[in-house]
Amino acid sequence: MSKPGITSGLKPWTGYAGIGNTLTQKIRLFAFLLISLCVSAHAETLRIVVAGDGRADYPWIQKRPEDVGGLNRRIVREICQAVIKEKAKVMLWTGDIVNVNETAGPRPEDKTNYLNSGLQTWRKIMDPLYQKHITVLPVRGNHEVEWHKKKGKTPSDIPNATAVWRQVFGDLPDNGPVGEKKLSFCYATDSVLCIGLDQYGKRQHSVDQPWLERVLAQNKKRFVFAYGHEPAFVPGGSHTRNESLAAYPHSRDQMWESLAGAGARVYLCGHDHFYDHMKVQRNATPEMHQFTAGTAGAPFYSHKPYPEDEDWRLKQIKHADFVYGYILITIEGNAATIAFKGRNPNGEYVVKDSFHYTASSPTN
Repeated sequence: MSKPGITSGLKPWTGYAGIGNTLTQKIRLFAFLLISLCVSAHAETLRIVVAGDGRADYPWIQKRPEDVGGLNRRIVREICQAVIKEKAKVMLWTGDIVNVNETAGPRPEDKTNYLNSGLQTWRKIMDPLYQKHITVLPVRGNHEVEWHKKKGKTPSDIPNATAVWRQVFGDLPDNGPVGEKKLSFCYATDSVLCIGLDQYGKRQHSVDQPWLERVLAQNKKRFVFAYGHEPAFVPGGSHTRNESLAAYPHSRDQMWESLAGAGARVYLCGHDHFYDHMKVQRNATPEMHQFTAGTAGAPFYSHKPYPEDEDWRLKQIKHADFVYGYILITIEGNAATIAFKGRNPNGEYVVKDSFHYTASSPTN
């Protein structure tokens, strides 16, 4: 007699005879389900928000109500909320958090204290991200190392700026090159490698190339996203070649080619306060795209045509002036989408540009 709940036609185990096809089908089904689970886990969506240039305007140019303590607090708060809304795991900040200038006070320590206060305020605004264990990875901009004087042509160094940065952002990865700990760093998660590049330490307008090459060699990832404050190629804003990585084209080219050789197809930056998507090509180097998005609250800049740059071919894919916004990177399996979301007058952030590419497996 069969027991309740057990099919009465089920025969005792007698070996493989008579059930070969059924067993094979079950094995195949189990294997299919197992592979499907593995693929599903591997293809889990990863989202990264990239933003930068949230500093206030100079008070002698215009006084905006949202500018308090050297920051555009309203837009910075909106960027923070956007990171949560997008369900991002990582937030990359491309520099220029606080505007330190002569209004901070007459003494050198006044500038140091103003920088410290501004960075602390930025962290407080971003506290919801830290509370949700979202990885927050800022790099410095020029406004984190220098202060400006009204009618002054040359900025001055902020005393102890590096020490202040390391104190406020002591939780940044401690894997940077000698002399640049907590300034340059790398962060790896899933199939992604993020590389934060400081450009204001012992080398101005350049990066530590030997360290960068070691990071790329030791972290084989399908997606590589390097970011810093300065553009590698001048996007036609208020900053000249001498205020970007193009100031030293040989060093810039080494950085660019090493990133491209490691599978990177994107470089992310700010410095100029607009959105610009540039395609960069040279015969011996794979196509890459530079995304300039200094759009997190700093005063707007106007755009001019790209200047020529050696034998590189620079093509503008998309440009947007007078817009706040951020970049959203979405990784699904071996596909990446880089979208710029700009702020409409009603405060809603909508897609203004989108770039999609498929990555190959990293080489060993």
